[in-house]
Amino acid sequence: MKYAVLTVTTTGWIYTHSMRYKDIAPFPKQMTIVIGLSVVGLMAFGLALSYYKNILFDRQLLLMQERNSKLQADVLTGYMELRYLQSSQYKDKYAKEYFNLLRPGEKVLYIRTDSEPIHFDKSQDLTAEEKEAIYEENLRNIRVVDHWKLYLFNRSKIDELKKST
Repeated sequence: MKYAVLTVTTTGWIYTHSMRYKDIAPFPKQMTIVIGLSVVGLMAFGLALSYYKNILFDRQLLLMQERNSKLQADVLTGYMELRYLQSSQYKDKYAKEYFNLLRPGEKVLYIRTDSEPIHFDKSQDLTAEEKEAIYEENLRNIRVVDHWKLYLFNRSKIDELKKST
């Protein structure tokens, strides 16, 4: 490549002459560009890696916060249970259930939970009133919770019970 050089003298004359400048070799130029792009690429990779690590850290932090909340709830439940186990109400209940101890003036009421339905032989002739009375007695012997379960979920068993009397 050539370029022109202008020289101005003190007298005002302008001289031009052409000079050839030295071109930088193409290999070092290309090497500089490759190295520069590599540095920029590594910086972009570092930025992406840093962003990804921040996302992972945020997720881990959320999981730890959830686990911490659950542990706090468990600890609170444990304290409440401990408070109940140390209470006089629990001690009284435990003494009554496991040692059959009663306080003066207290009475025990036993509730039967296992009761079989009343069945009669088919050879006996029962009136409609007797059948209704047996059916109602069988229903009274069933616990209320079981009665509701039968009523809500197994109505056919109620009909079977009615027919079996």
